[in-house]
Amino acid sequence: MACLGCAGAPVAGRAEKGGLVPVAVSRDTLAAAHRPRRVALLVGVQKFDDPQWRPLRFPEADAVAFGDVLRDAGKGAFDEVEVLGGALTRDGFRSALQRLAGRTRDEQDTVVLYLSSHGTLARDASGRLRRYLVLSDTSMADVPGTAFSMDELKRDFDRLRSRRKVLVLATCHSGGGKSLLPDGVQHELAGIKTGFFVRPIEEVSRASVVLAASDWGETAREDEQLGHDIYTHFLVEALRLGADRNGDGAVTASEAHDYARRMTYQFTGGRQRPSAESTEVGVDPIVLVGKVLRVGKPELYSYAPNLDGFEILVDGKPLAELPGGVAVDPGRYRVQVTKGGGPALFDGRVALGAGQRIDLQDLVTQAEGRWEVGPRVGLFSFIDQASREQLLGPSGTVGVTASLRDWPARHLTLRVDVAGASGRASYRPSGVNAGYDYQLFNAGVAVAWRAEPRWLRGGSLLAGPRLSALRVARQFVLELASAPQTYFTLTPGLLLGADFPVWKGVVASTELHLDWAVVKVDGQDRSTGFGEWMIGVGYRFQ
Repeated sequence: MACLGCAGAPVAGRAEKGGLVPVAVSRDTLAAAHRPRRVALLVGVQKFDDPQWRPLRFPEADAVAFGDVLRDAGKGAFDEVEVLGGALTRDGFRSALQRLAGRTRDEQDTVVLYLSSHGTLARDASGRLRRYLVLSDTSMADVPGTAFSMDELKRDFDRLRSRRKVLVLATCHSGGGKSLLPDGVQHELAGIKTGFFVRPIEEVSRASVVLAASDWGETAREDEQLGHDIYTHFLVEALRLGADRNGDGAVTASEAHDYARRMTYQFTGGRQRPSAESTEVGVDPIVLVGKVLRVGKPELYSYAPNLDGFEILVDGKPLAELPGGVAVDPGRYRVQVTKGGGPALFDGRVALGAGQRIDLQDLVTQAEGRWEVGPRVGLFSFIDQASREQLLGPSGTVGVTASLRDWPARHLTLRVDVAGASGRASYRPSGVNAGYDYQLFNAGVAVAWRAEPRWLRGGSLLAGPRLSALRVARQFVLELASAPQTYFTLTPGLLLGADFPVWKGVVASTELHLDWAVVKVDGQDRSTGFGEWMIGVGYRFQ
């Protein structure tokens, strides 16, 4: 046999190092080895060592039913599905998560993680109230030390290599249904309004979807007639029946969830409302069943918390309640987003083409206006006392800000600000009063992350890095005064802000700028910080 890559023919009985051995591998075999994988870990815990956790009836049946439809070659066609039911300890669950991470090799893999068990709340070592998943060896007397923290679960989920991953939580933390709370926590919650707590998942990583069997503060329920957790029953039903809303041949995570949400809401008489959190449902849909065979109908959808409970009206007909979506035939329609007969957040004509997916939050943002400009008044000050005494004391400023929402990406805001001040101040070295005139100029540009929590009722919070330019000039008022003193620096900093709608297009805003810089005082460099607090109003242009 010829030796490829060797200098000469091989000598009988002697092995050649570095030789290349030809291997016959078909194109189909290579393609199968490198194609994205579809893997799932489905957990249903219903047996508990501590008798204070009442047994659950159907978590194992939920996990098995979900696994059957994912394994089915004519449905999910998943490559690997691991089902863990009955009893599962915290260490066993942690090991299962490690196995799941080992099975995901590529960011194009599809990953499903399903959990059905009790949920609970407890205070951790720092005193913060946190959510926990109850496992077989969880002790009611020591929840933080024996349960699995939802924060840890979220971190493990975010670390998975895949950019197409779905976390399904068939749990709740309300104290009813599939949730039990320690006595101390139950007593504490009795005096707290439900809206005090954040939603089940505060943040999700890019290109991931989190589906919850109930909204925060609500109860996830099992049903004897269905023989399953109610939400899980309808989620599996969506996959088996093929709830393909847009008719492209595939059932995505969002389509299955919307079907299960609607059916769960109807089955429970509105007492249980499954929720969804996602950043890219509309950009890269996660297919759970079938294959995309054709261009689907255009869709209108939203999972934004601030649009929860609003309706989608198309040509005056109510078609769906948010969160969720609706598919329509291609064409040009009048689209409205409204609630309870109140003023529409969006009311306009929209052209919809085949395969197009439009997030209604984008339409609402456009209707509110992306550009915002407004005057500001503020207070500038160095942070340390020495700089305030020797350089410049607190000074009132007047300026203007301009913002562009959803640029350079969605949920980001480009913000530019300019402010200035002038006046007379005094410096008292060694008890001598030395007056001086000063001019102050401060400008900055920031790219801030924008969050719009529901409790702000249309307002938003901003936080992000800011590049600041600061110029301070002063001239002492003395007969033998030296030349004017000028200080200029470019320095990175931080912007924190909030805005609140006041009237149509009018927004009240407040923001804080914090910067750190090195200044030269009496020939010596000194590290110091400075900040500026600004308030004002602005107008958003459509």
